Amino acid sequence: MIFMIRNAALLTILLTTQACGQVPAGNQLPKGAEMEDQTASDKVLRVQQDRAAAMADAAVDEASAQATSGALIRDGYSPLPQGPEVTADVLVKAVVRLADTLESREDMVPAHVAPAMALGMMPDGRHQRTGVQGSIGAAHYELAAWKRSERNPGHSIELTVRPSESCVISFKSLHDPLVETGFSVSRNAVGFKPMVYFARAAANGLALHVILDTEGHRDPLCVSRVRLEMEPLDG
Repeated sequence: MIFMIRNAALLTILLTTQACGQVPAGNQLPKGAEMEDQTASDKVLRVQQDRAAAMADAAVDEASAQATSGALIRDGYSPLPQGPEVTADVLVKAVVRLADTLESREDMVPAHVAPAMALGMMPDGRHQRTGVQGSIGAAHYELAAWKRSERNPGHSIELTVRPSESCVISFKSLHDPLVETGFSVSRNAVGFKPMVYFARAAANGLALHVILDTEGHRDPLCVSRVRLEMEPLDG
């Protein structure tokens, strides 16, 4: 159900964005103006797509709050196994410890991640993801490791806290130890979805990325999602 809500929100807004970006018939632009218009349109499209994603996330938050089972079903995946109630400090330390040790795509397979996190991660009912979910204060967390598609060469690791405005995980609690261990920091520009990117070099020409979803661009206080990805090193 939550999967349907999120996809419906994205589809509606993206179709509206596409319609608004089209030039009416008979109103052809000069070549130079057309290129400038396309560049501006691309920027507007990116902003609207980020807003669509944010609205979809809000719909998921609302649906999750109304659920009585406590099981989060996102993007068509089976619910993760129920785990114990944890504190923000426990989750943050587990993420930072893992991020400090990952050096290859093999390190990100669920069989390695589960014991390294030491949070009781187990395969879900359909063996799509390995993870755990449970309470964190008045909020709910979901931690998973899985392969997003067969085309992806590596696995993703993601920690999500709902509702996103609960602010049980502080930005500073992740920012400071990641910077201390050698991660560089960059941020999305204002107008895009507020996200902070941490990166460091890994082995074999790869880079580890830790991506935080925050509540704002300037001086963020809260983190609602943490995603770890291993990608080729830029440059």
